[in-house]
Amino acid sequence: MSHHGAATFGHINVHAAFSDVIARVETVIDQETALLRENRAVELAEFNTRKQQGLLELNRILRNFSQLDLKRVDHDNVARLVGKLEANRQVLAHHLRAIDEISGLVSRALQEAESDGTYGRGGV
Repeated sequence: MSHHGAATFGHINVHAAFSDVIARVETVIDQETALLRENRAVELAEFNTRKQQGLLELNRILRNFSQLDLKRVDHDNVARLVGKLEANRQVLAHHLRAIDEISGLVSRALQEAESDGTYGRGGV
């Protein structure tokens, strides 16, 4: 096999690997976003780990990209991923605001219960 053939094969592998990682990250984002929108229990730490792994893979692949490789990237795939990440960010922000509100309500309820002597009388 000639050196030129190996280089071409390498470029194909880099682009295939890039597309594969984008697809995997999209799947993770889609799963997390769907669960959050359905108000179902979400293991945020697990999703964060999976997203971080995808980001690391993308960074490793991009370090091996040449200027020509960057020009050949499917920009529609990248734009779609960016859109999904933004939607995920918005849903996560909403989820975190809800958690913060619930935490505040519970904290105030506990403070009120303590101040009226509820805990001291064997109550709640």
